[in-house]
Amino acid sequence: MAARALAVAGGGAGVAVLACWSLFAPAEVAREQVESGTLAQLAAAPSDSLRCDGGLKAAVGAVQTCTLTRGGEDFAVALTVTRVDGERVDWDSTVDGAPRSGRRVAVSELERRTREVLARERPVEALTCDGALSGVVGATQTCALTSDGARHPVTVRVATVDPTRVQWGVTVAG
Repeated sequence: MAARALAVAGGGAGVAVLACWSLFAPAEVAREQVESGTLAQLAAAPSDSLRCDGGLKAAVGAVQTCTLTRGGEDFAVALTVTRVDGERVDWDSTVDGAPRSGRRVAVSELERRTREVLARERPVEALTCDGALSGVVGATQTCALTSDGARHPVTVRVATVDPTRVQWGVTVAG
């Protein structure tokens, strides 16, 4: 996902205007202003946070890497200054689509695909998993299957990972 942020030097505090962040930044956009402006551009949820190691230099081509925390995962965010016009600084923000912890299979996809596999062998009344599945060979996640009124523990274990998919095996206990 990409977003554009804007900094304008004027007087007083920064003001969000039409998906742009306005603030004073003659030589550098202050860290706090970069963080809040970028979060506004990314339409961040209230629970999201962004951490940058410092301010953003007000020079075309200047770069900064920040960390976006969303849903318990950390994502790299690359900031690049695209224009400086006097006191006005524009920058692009690009969020890496994969969390720093690696590829993950979302809970909804894990449950859906595991349910499809199990339904080939038995009736599936319900399947719930404890969380996302890390996209690392050997990683596991615990799920619970309800079949014929009985609850069974299920373990999914990642078997292979390639650039386009994560494949896992399913083991039902009991």
